[in-house]
Amino acid sequence: MNFLQSSTEAEADILIVGAGAKAAAIASKVHVVNSLGLAQISLTIIEKTEPAASWLGRNGMTSGEEPLAIPPIKDVGFPYQSARQFGELGNRIDAELLPFTWQRFAMEREEYAAWVNSGSPSVLHRDYGRYLSWVLRRATEGVTVYDGRVTELSLAPERGRWLIDVAERGHADDPERHSCGALVLTGPGVHRHFPHDPDVEPRVFHCDSRREEFSRIPEGEPAEIAIVGGGESALSALVFLRALRPQARLTVYTPTLPFSRGESFLENRVFADPDNVGWEDLDLQTRRDFVKHCDRGCFDASVLARIADDDHLSFITGRAVHVSVGEDGEGAELEFETHQGMVVEPYDFVVNCTGFDLLRQLRGLFPDAVRDEVESQCGPLWDHPPQTEVPIGRALELEGVRPRLHIPGLGGLSQGPGFANLGSLGLLANRVLQPLFEESGVPIAADSVKMQGKSLLLD
Repeated sequence: MNFLQSSTEAEADILIVGAGAKAAAIASKVHVVNSLGLAQISLTIIEKTEPAASWLGRNGMTSGEEPLAIPPIKDVGFPYQSARQFGELGNRIDAELLPFTWQRFAMEREEYAAWVNSGSPSVLHRDYGRYLSWVLRRATEGVTVYDGRVTELSLAPERGRWLIDVAERGHADDPERHSCGALVLTGPGVHRHFPHDPDVEPRVFHCDSRREEFSRIPEGEPAEIAIVGGGESALSALVFLRALRPQARLTVYTPTLPFSRGESFLENRVFADPDNVGWEDLDLQTRRDFVKHCDRGCFDASVLARIADDDHLSFITGRAVHVSVGEDGEGAELEFETHQGMVVEPYDFVVNCTGFDLLRQLRGLFPDAVRDEVESQCGPLWDHPPQTEVPIGRALELEGVRPRLHIPGLGGLSQGPGFANLGSLGLLANRVLQPLFEESGVPIAADSVKMQGKSLLLD
């Protein structure tokens, strides 16, 4: 393995790839701990596009007009129960986080009263992106946001460091070397593999395709478009395409019957703090069923209301198998499996919204030697059998890997469903930072109130 150290290496205690919601939550907590004089932690955030890029509607397919699936008051500090990880010190940390709340953001924009008086409605992705950008601008103590693209990750195990090569925008041939003691990988990953012939590629889009790519769909024509997938990315595609090409006929293929999202305080408490039900001690199938019920195949009810009278939209239950070029050399043919057997339907375009794959993204960032080293520490990752649970520990790290490699987006099944989305950003930050706080001498109590098995019906 190549473990060269650059003479111009920029060092940090912790480095995050991606300046989104998870980075904003961690950055605000690092800022508070440093401001209180409890430690001097250095955090570097690497962002290749812009802060909150996935939310603002200028990158990828999301238009920014979709409603946020959670109330915005579930902000970067939620659930504000840091005493459960850090003892009495956690209450001080949460109090110092109040300048980073959604309410404070709305007040500064003179929008808070109108929002409350209108019944605290859902906000748009774009609004949430502006909030995250605002948080990252305010979190300055020990926090640096670097404009660049990670080109390669490597290891310096004798130093206990990750080495990160970052190409600054416009200087791709001269990457800068960063190093850190703990690495956090965020973002959705890259789109999942979608079987299709190479010749039909111009007619296949993906959930991370850039918006300008969709200009290939002709304007003013009733194009037939298939959207494959049953989650939020499929819903985003639907909303975006309906606005972009109003005359298009859209067909959504879902593996199961879709249903609207409707969560009570029971589900929400599991998202906010999975220790309420002893999540780690539940059997694997129970955890899978909960995640499937609350997240997969669910559509936001407010968006469904907007498309309720769309007579150019239909839903079909089936599993997409393959896309090929049409018989006449034009268009695309989607092959899908239903309970009645295999069916082939012609379309002008097909959109792959089957989801994202974080591990596939890691494969592209890690050289072969680094992948081998990681798997030697935690077991098979990239070629493991389907449905295998990824070994994510309590700090949302790959168990056994040193230096630590935190991948919160993979922690939903093993540690709690809120870690894979926006359900518990404050707790996510606590989990990731707790080992670093302990190493830095922050006087904290270790998981002093871990309530495994506690009934959800108890307060």
